[in-house]
Amino acid sequence: MIRNPLEQFQIIDLLSVSILDSYKLSLTNVGLYVIIATMSALAIFFMGNSKKQILWNYNSLVQESTFGGIKSLIRDQIGGANERYLPFILSLFLFILFSNLLGMIPYSFTATSQIVLALSLSVAILIGVTILGLTLHGLTFFSLFVPVGTPLALVPLLVSIELISYLARAVSLGIRLAANVIAGHILLKILSTFIYAAMKSSIIFFIIGVIPAIVFTALVGLELCIAFLQAIVFIILTCSYIRDAIYLH
Repeated sequence: MIRNPLEQFQIIDLLSVSILDSYKLSLTNVGLYVIIATMSALAIFFMGNSKKQILWNYNSLVQESTFGGIKSLIRDQIGGANERYLPFILSLFLFILFSNLLGMIPYSFTATSQIVLALSLSVAILIGVTILGLTLHGLTFFSLFVPVGTPLALVPLLVSIELISYLARAVSLGIRLAANVIAGHILLKILSTFIYAAMKSSIIFFIIGVIPAIVFTALVGLELCIAFLQAIVFIILTCSYIRDAIYLH
């Protein structure tokens, strides 16, 4: 049983192997749920691509809807000529979505609640976007940090501000994801503990607690929507960063 709301975010070694008495190879709950989320995303497409199915089934419908939605988002954000980024954006969306949804299962673990993992994704995206911009534009890429029409005297100041803002993307993108997941799970844990303790105390409180229990159920549904929304927000911002690197604005 989890008694502290923060215990659900604790990293635990599930399997540990010592190598040469100096190194330790371990599988933590973070690694396990990262693997599960990845395999779940792959399973959606393998089941939907069954060659034995003549007509559409539920899995193929989910696959086509997801693929079409992400493709449309990329066209709107980056442009129809840049659909080459679809595999990356789609994979990123499914990984974050399944990581968030797995965390909604009672006594499971939410990998995206770990700031280290969220920041690893966001920092890797920023590095990749920077490399993309330098590859496409060379040194012209740095014009991104100089707003059009800036007086020469203000260039050093504005370049510093734009550079800090650019680097802050890596932090804000990851922190936004982890913070929203953590806040939602803590709220659900606190409310569920309070409602359970109240309802089991007496018959009167059990009857009174029906209304808070209904509200809690609605909050669980809201948290499921937030799990989906956070995955969408993450890839929308990623697409906007890619667009900036391509078009330098």
